Amino acid sequence: MPDAFPETSRVAVLLVSHDGARWLPAVIEGIRAQTAPLTQGVAVDTGSKDESADLLEQAFGDVQRVSGAVGYPGAVEIGLERLRTTSPDCEWVWLLHDDANPEPGALAAMLAVADEHPEVDILGPKLREWPSLRRLLEIGVTISGTGRRETGLERGEYDQGQHDEVRTVLAVNTAGMLVRRRVLEELGGFDEQLKVFGNDIDFGWRAAAAGHTTMVVPSAVVFHAEAAHRGIRRTPLTGRHTHYQERRAALYTLLVNSRPWALPLQAIRLASARSSGWSGSCWSGPSVRRSTTSPHSCRSTPARARSSPPGGSAAAGRPRTPTSSAACSRRGGFPTGTASTS
Repeated sequence: MPDAFPETSRVAVLLVSHDGARWLPAVIEGIRAQTAPLTQGVAVDTGSKDESADLLEQAFGDVQRVSGAVGYPGAVEIGLERLRTTSPDCEWVWLLHDDANPEPGALAAMLAVADEHPEVDILGPKLREWPSLRRLLEIGVTISGTGRRETGLERGEYDQGQHDEVRTVLAVNTAGMLVRRRVLEELGGFDEQLKVFGNDIDFGWRAAAAGHTTMVVPSAVVFHAEAAHRGIRRTPLTGRHTHYQERRAALYTLLVNSRPWALPLQAIRLASARSSGWSGSCWSGPSVRRSTTSPHSCRSTPARARSSPPGGSAAAGRPRTPTSSAACSRRGGFPTGTASTS
């Protein structure tokens, strides 16, 4: 595969793997089949015990092999460091998981939208279930006031083109996310506290607060096995109870992107301790100031206190207004360890 990367391309693919040998042959073939050129492929393997690293080495050449204790944010940063050395002029980074297989035209479709909308900095594909291939998983995503991941889709909904509209969303999954490298680096990458789950919503929230636009491109299709979410594979970072880890990640995302100083430290600790069974009806969240100007503005005007984060539980396709005070900076002066979910 290394010889297939032309020097004229503006996109590098960054693939992170962990015990993904059962999916990687198809994923690698999906990357090879892309109709849009890729300038480079960077692979980071986080302590796989199967032949994942060997498969990646055959496809990409040198593989960055790191410990299994390295989460997804750390692995992406390692890949970015590699790109800074080998492809300093690369404009876009295409993030893929080892269980995310793109259709041949996926990258080309997202690049076409990027050319049509130069203001867009982050794009995402339509995600369909692998191996069923027809069931929809995500077409953009947001978070509700109770910390639930909201897709705006019915469970098991089949793809019949009913959601095929390019639109602005709060966030897109990292399984297929296309992001300007400049923006990825300016925002400090993904939050190290969110090692497996929730880092995409947190990143999209921070990106919107900084004035960046995220769009979903349904004509770009990626098939996703959701191996970690479904418990198909387990790592020390996910443990045996993935739902518990997902809820903790959601709580952390809400706290650090809202006005944390409105919550007493004791309440934060209590909420974190009870996060496995946390219900929105039992937690009165921080007051939120919503922008009255635009979805991406950091300015705000006083509004009634709300117990839900920006966007509430509405469908994922509608732009979300991030909180102004904390979101205008990386973490608004809130000590990361205070709301740690570890």
